[in-house]
Amino acid sequence: MTEQQTPPVGETATDESSSKWTIQRVTVLAAGALGGILVVIFLIGLALALFADVQPTAARIQVIRDIFVILIGLELILIVAALAVLVVQVARLITLLKSETKPILENAQEATRSAKNTVDFVSSNVTQPIVRVGSFMAGARVLLRDVGGIRRAIRRTTTKGEKNGAGKS
Repeated sequence: MTEQQTPPVGETATDESSSKWTIQRVTVLAAGALGGILVVIFLIGLALALFADVQPTAARIQVIRDIFVILIGLELILIVAALAVLVVQVARLITLLKSETKPILENAQEATRSAKNTVDFVSSNVTQPIVRVGSFMAGARVLLRDVGGIRRAIRRTTTKGEKNGAGKS
């Protein structure tokens, strides 16, 4: 392969060819082809009606009309069958959603209830006692600090008084 034919990094020739035939593109091409065929058939019928003998042309157009009526009837049968399949598939989807999502929702609700109960249990049996013990310990520490502070304050005043009184005498 030459340098111009080499696909870019990460892209292969199959990626390039598959990207040409998307569903949208195929649908547009099929609709265009069908529309083109109908226009060509209309122009052929118009040309036959204008430039040919009327009696034989009328018989040919009747045959073509009958063929189109038969094709439209077959298409109608195909459309009805496709609609029936669609209705059945939608019914199956609804049944699937009911049977699958209901248990999932029930499991989610149960998990939520379980988590709420766990939080309540932990709050009442772990967190509150720890907070109470912590607050008691903080209060006891403040009490001991204050009592120790009073003792030190009393000691300091007595030692200062003894020193002052002993020095004067």
